[in-house]
Amino acid sequence: MATNALTTSSINSLVSDYITSEQSKRITPLTNKKTKYQNLVSSYSALSSKLDSLKTLLTDLKSSASSSIYYSKTGTSSNTNFVSVASSTGAVDGSYSLRVNQLAKNDLVLSSDLNTNDASTVITSAGTHEFTIKTGDGSGGEYTSKVSVTFDASDFTAGVISNSKVMQKIQSAVNSDTAAITSSSVTGSTASSGSFVIDIGGTETTINYSAGTYSDVIDSIVTQLNNIGGLTVQKVVDGSNYQLNFTVNDTSKYVTLKSDTGTLLTELGLNAVTKEKGASGVVTASVFTPSTGLSQFSLTAKTSGNDYRITSLTDTASNNALNSIGLNLGASRTSYVQNTSGADTPGYVYATTALNSKFEFNGINIERNSNTITDLITGTTVTLNSIMQATDTTVNVSVTKDVATIKKKIEDFITKFNDVYSYIKSNSKTSGETRGVFLGDATASSLITTLNDAAYKTVSGIPSSQLNSLSKIGITFNIDSGLTLSNSTTFEDAVKTKSDEVVSLFTTSTNGIAASLYDKVNPYLGSSGYLIKSQQTYNNTITTLTDSITSAQKRIDKSAGVLRSRYIQLQTQLAQLYSSQSYFSFTSSS
Repeated sequence: MATNALTTSSINSLVSDYITSEQSKRITPLTNKKTKYQNLVSSYSALSSKLDSLKTLLTDLKSSASSSIYYSKTGTSSNTNFVSVASSTGAVDGSYSLRVNQLAKNDLVLSSDLNTNDASTVITSAGTHEFTIKTGDGSGGEYTSKVSVTFDASDFTAGVISNSKVMQKIQSAVNSDTAAITSSSVTGSTASSGSFVIDIGGTETTINYSAGTYSDVIDSIVTQLNNIGGLTVQKVVDGSNYQLNFTVNDTSKYVTLKSDTGTLLTELGLNAVTKEKGASGVVTASVFTPSTGLSQFSLTAKTSGNDYRITSLTDTASNNALNSIGLNLGASRTSYVQNTSGADTPGYVYATTALNSKFEFNGINIERNSNTITDLITGTTVTLNSIMQATDTTVNVSVTKDVATIKKKIEDFITKFNDVYSYIKSNSKTSGETRGVFLGDATASSLITTLNDAAYKTVSGIPSSQLNSLSKIGITFNIDSGLTLSNSTTFEDAVKTKSDEVVSLFTTSTNGIAASLYDKVNPYLGSSGYLIKSQQTYNNTITTLTDSITSAQKRIDKSAGVLRSRYIQLQTQLAQLYSSQSYFSFTSSS
């Protein structure tokens, strides 16, 4: 039996039992504590996320500004086939009547319809042609777009270029055009010094210059223009001649050069640059096939309405790009005529009187450039969808308080409030042998007190005759489950008829429900909040416990090693005794 007790497997078992026993006494208590604090850290992280979500919502609810949720409005239309309405926070309440008589259109000009494959009778050789497109700027002025189109030698076959190719080249030139400004070529020096203003889409910058060589002056201007951003600027050098070249990269913006206190802009030939804009920012060019074998070119204004119409189409000097397709119309507004025999008469599809939307609003005739109208009712966008016939019933438009949106925000508050409340409550109980992680935790307990106070409180400073508690707007509180919107009728009536009191209930100074709750939960959050500080404390404790567990395990392992050595030594001694016993037994028998 003694021999069996000191076999290798028996020694391993004895040592293992020793380690298990020591771990149970010395390590398990430490591990249990570590697990507790790890659970607290994890639970605090989850609580922090839930509380931060509540705080974010409280940010909206504590605001009494005219743009806050309490002033949400909704616009409705009695017939959205004709008119759609969208109201934003702060819109003015009201009821209106509306009839749509005409929809706004984008100005449209069409070229002649030419035989696709026939040789152009106007463009007969390679070269660059320039033309100018002018359009309304929406405020009574004009944008000017100077376009260059190059017909390359490769565009010609057997010495001719087809009508369709001419149209495609013009189309490409228009749709890629940016506001590119090139000065006159100058040499020598300027005696002028001063400044001028460059206006890019309404943003003005003053450019200063001194008398000196044109080379140095242009270098200085290039440096200043590059500081503006949104421009591609360079000095062009041809021997002793110099030019300034720059392009406005954003085709939605124009460029104007003005207010020169000297003579430099005149010397550079730039004094007439006024509201120049890339053609691609104001019109769209297209080429299409009206019928088999024919090609036709169109220009469409990018913005609808008479104030953004195409006002002029003109070839520069002896250039012929527009002339080649019948659109060198100048400022005349020739009407487009589609002919059943022979080429169409190029020109404008719509009269200027047909470009604006026209409608009756509360019995008054009104026009706008667009079908989307934002300046008719404060805070409300009215969209005209279709023309009405005389037999169609007048559309009624109304703007009222958006009770549904306000209710949804309050319901979100209840949900997020309960999310925090129930999380703390459920983790502050003991279920069977499982102890809630927040049970006895001071931080979680203080939060529960804060939430209870907000739910039950009567807002100080608000008379009892007014809405001064959540219960008075139909929101009740249960200590086990949290808040509930138990009476929607009471709530909706309060929002509709006592909106000012609802606002005060939630926002009044530091006493309102949302305002005070925000102030009370805020210290728990952020890098220096109570929750983070508690987590840091617990993490430090976890680190200390981990070190203690490691040290205790090392001591146990060391003691187990000593114990194993002793057992092995006894095993060796016992084996020697048994060997000697066998010797003596053999001698005695002899």
